Amino acid sequence: MTQTVILAAGYGSRLGSAESGVPKPLMLVGGVPLIAHALEHARASGCLQAVIVIGHEGDKVQAAVERMPHELEVRFVETPDISAPNGLSLLAAEGFASEHFYVQMVDHVFAGIALPRLSASPLESGEVARVLVDRSPADDIDLPDATKVRLDGTRVVAIGKGLEPWDAIDAGCFLLTPAVFDALRSVPADEPLTVSAGMRRLAASRSLGTAIVDGIDWVDVDTPADRVIAERLLLGSLARTVS
Repeated sequence: MTQTVILAAGYGSRLGSAESGVPKPLMLVGGVPLIAHALEHARASGCLQAVIVIGHEGDKVQAAVERMPHELEVRFVETPDISAPNGLSLLAAEGFASEHFYVQMVDHVFAGIALPRLSASPLESGEVARVLVDRSPADDIDLPDATKVRLDGTRVVAIGKGLEPWDAIDAGCFLLTPAVFDALRSVPADEPLTVSAGMRRLAASRSLGTAIVDGIDWVDVDTPADRVIAERLLLGSLARTVS
């Protein structure tokens, strides 16, 4: 897999970045901007190209990324509506998407390299996408806010925040094909156009598979408390690497 799409268009209101004047993708975690963590994860996973979807203060994000040292070819795409859910951001990348590509949420930080787990084996018959899931989420995860999945074997049969019962947590990374764009376009107008809404359409046709992140710590950095957890997570990862 050589391409990733990074969704980096949000406000970051719960994290406090909007109020501080720092776009969420540029908020520091462990002294490094969130977008830099995402780019390094992609590079370490074998990606050569990153399509970054920008929105809120996108000019600042683009300028900062262009100054960063990295080895990826980067393209920037603007979401047509910065107030819209992240499904619209993903749709904005359609014209640049390869036949197979990763998707990363800019605010998900991992203590190890997780993306290759999504592409460790070829897509199976009828499978057009995979989501990275955690069957044993950490005790400090914000469960009410987490996107949950229900599984039948390796296939997702239901996905959503309020899902009960559930088998695993969506860890915010995907292996996708262009079929996802048709799924997003099929979301009814009265339903928020989120990535999860598109995934629900794929789950309904049993075409959404899974890869397991178990064993790699991660956190969705939505709040100041999440940021503290992420910094502790990265510090522990660094200590293990040094030892």
